[in-house]
Amino acid sequence: MSTTFDAREGDSTSSPSSQLVLDEESLHRTFLAEYAELTAEARADLGDATVLAPKVVEGAFVHAWDSRARFKTPVEVHNFLVEDVHHAAARALSRRAAAKRFAGHEHAEAHTVVETTPEQAWAHILHALHGEEHSPQALAAAAAVSRHGAAEHISHVSEEAAPWKPILFGAIALALILGLAAFLTRVSADARFAKALNAPDVRIVSSTAARIGVVTLDDGSKVRFAPETKIIIPKDFGEDMRAVKLEGSAVFDVKQGLPKEFRVYAGDATVIAKGTSFTVRAYLGDSAVSVVTNEGMVSVGRGKEMMDVPAGKAVVVYPGKAPRAASDAEKTEADAWRSGNFSVSNRPLGEVLPLLSRWYGLHISAQPQSLNDRRVTFTASLDSTRQAIRGIEQSAKVTFGYVGMNMVFHDSTAKAAEPAKDTKGAKKAGRG
Repeated sequence: MSTTFDAREGDSTSSPSSQLVLDEESLHRTFLAEYAELTAEARADLGDATVLAPKVVEGAFVHAWDSRARFKTPVEVHNFLVEDVHHAAARALSRRAAAKRFAGHEHAEAHTVVETTPEQAWAHILHALHGEEHSPQALAAAAAVSRHGAAEHISHVSEEAAPWKPILFGAIALALILGLAAFLTRVSADARFAKALNAPDVRIVSSTAARIGVVTLDDGSKVRFAPETKIIIPKDFGEDMRAVKLEGSAVFDVKQGLPKEFRVYAGDATVIAKGTSFTVRAYLGDSAVSVVTNEGMVSVGRGKEMMDVPAGKAVVVYPGKAPRAASDAEKTEADAWRSGNFSVSNRPLGEVLPLLSRWYGLHISAQPQSLNDRRVTFTASLDSTRQAIRGIEQSAKVTFGYVGMNMVFHDSTAKAAEPAKDTKGAKKAGRG
């Protein structure tokens, strides 16, 4: 594995002092504190399907474990669990309604409700964390349960039912079994990769402000990553462990001809690709993950909510939501740097100024601070700070200058007298 001189390798065993450490013991403490309340919320969402509540809550804790690297405070863990429970309950109700429509009758379903104790629920979660529920025996058991459920539906159909209905129900049951097996296989892979990416022996490659790095992975894939980006690589990365975690933005040129899929975990999203090129933007301060497919095809989303993205298209994924098609402006903002440009569209100046520091190494403030609310839209070459400054001046109606040694934007529309613009300093700041 090789990197360019631009890449800075961090200490893989260190983490920011403010980072929450969510290990198995702290997850258990959180479970004991949150289980009762989350179960109550799940039952309220599920209505007459409260029998599903324990599974919904257990799934939330498994998802929190898989996403544990993103949490900085206990409040973030709590909010994640609550949101995941609500989304999972909605999906469970949707699947239940679909099953009833397939059955084609209105007979009430009879369930024997068996209460799940917290101890049993935690045992289920532990099984999920360590992958036991994805064993061949478990898949066979799940298939048996699905067949039993299909048989119960068939038993409600009257004797006068058309002969094709049992065939239809059998086909539905088979589709459910195959879908369940595929889903559990994906979940099992996600759990394995998450464990490897959160291990203390990972390798971290990162870049600083205004620096672009390149790393060649052990499978031959190449990653070109933007300023202030961190790539987490598992110790066993290779043909069988083709997964990395991204914080920042990067272009992935994936090695073709290998049997295993290549995965990128970024924020709340997973990107799955085979022999293709794509751009991912997922800075910690971004509200969503953006993915642009440059060549081939990638699949983007979380859990079952995956979306295929062909070449030339882009999607955004907000936390806890299904992916949606990106607008032209969102696509350009995420991918412009690949061709050497910096682009923003209708953003407040206060959001753009930190981006100037990231991409150009320019530390500029706005005086007065009310200028930070002005909207900015422009595109500039990454090789020219002059273009970037001029684009902001024209778009936000501001003027660049200096106050002492500090670079500032002033209001160019103000009637009151302003400090004289240091044109010599401005020329010094701009290059190209």
